[in-house]
Amino acid sequence: MKSSLFTFLLFSFFGYAQYSTSAIVLDSADNTPLEFVGVYNSKDHTMTNADGRFQFSSSLDSVTIYRVGYDKLNTTFQKVGDTIHLNKSILELNEVTVTNEKTLWQKVGDSVRSNYPIYPYNEKFLLRGVLRYNGEITRIQDIQGKLKRRTLLYTKEIDPDKKDFKVELTNMRKVGLVKDEKKVYFIFETFYQLFMNFTPINATGDAFDLTESTFENGNKINLSFHTKPEFDNEKVIGYYIINNEDHAIERILIEIDFKNNPYKEDGKTRYRTVSVKKEMSLNKSLNTNKYYISSAKYDVKVELTDEQNSYTSYYDVSFILTTSDNEGDFEVKKNVSTSKDLFKINYPYDQSYWNAQNQLLLTDEMLDFIEKIQDPNNEFKIKSNIKN
Repeated sequence: MKSSLFTFLLFSFFGYAQYSTSAIVLDSADNTPLEFVGVYNSKDHTMTNADGRFQFSSSLDSVTIYRVGYDKLNTTFQKVGDTIHLNKSILELNEVTVTNEKTLWQKVGDSVRSNYPIYPYNEKFLLRGVLRYNGEITRIQDIQGKLKRRTLLYTKEIDPDKKDFKVELTNMRKVGLVKDEKKVYFIFETFYQLFMNFTPINATGDAFDLTESTFENGNKINLSFHTKPEFDNEKVIGYYIINNEDHAIERILIEIDFKNNPYKEDGKTRYRTVSVKKEMSLNKSLNTNKYYISSAKYDVKVELTDEQNSYTSYYDVSFILTTSDNEGDFEVKKNVSTSKDLFKINYPYDQSYWNAQNQLLLTDEMLDFIEKIQDPNNEFKIKSNIKN
């Protein structure tokens, strides 16, 4: 009996042992930090922040480090060092102007229903909003919760509706200035607006020139696009990374530069959107064989002035979305409006959760801001749910 008990305890210990590591991931060519690098195994996952840093824990010893466009690194916790360099995947064909882009895009379109969930499903998410005023952070908000989607993609048969998303908040932390030095309050987007902005879009019409190249032994296609010269109101550039085996989109980047966007007026304030940048990575589930948005980023730059153009200020707002447990078997109990300014949402702060959260680490700049903003001598009005 003693021997059997010892064996049981030994196996129990190894069954629940946790490996843990933290490191920074850099581009091997120029040593720049890489954001949105997936760090995962068959049981757990996390990703790098804007500093390229991550913290990862798992009961399994295997670690995969990967970002689309870079060579995949398969390793173990024991072999992961403090600094990891990833090599860009080598494009195997010279870029040429596409003459059969409709054929390629038709294959993508024909595979939509087999590749993506065009039906309701649940997932868990972490959403981070960061606002900068003239380059300095003025607001940070992290929201963790459960989401019920009507669909991942919108087809000709599915029109967007305000009820397409149901959200249950489970954790939140926020801290930031209510108004800037010009007494301006910057309105955050709503859940509905953000989730719609995190929807893959089509940039392959007549307004675009396309080029394609392959990498990973022809398994991936890089389909790049940019607006033709005659469409000069907006400059749009970007690319799709397409899996050549199932014709699924695995990554999207689109950058829009509004050259002559007119000002809108709000009292004495005049503002206009200067640029928009969207990035989305989609991963295939081994359980459902469907692709889901694993991470996404939405950046907007807004120019601000007054009636006399006596000053020019800039807001930069960035939203980062990560998801997990896609098509999970759990209930979503709506407890927040999806049409409310995110920064005006109230929810209690749970220090134990945020201390343990490693899905998306705070950057050094964010940590410095949180410490500085809670100084009682700060002259600006602060809104926060974080308790010291």
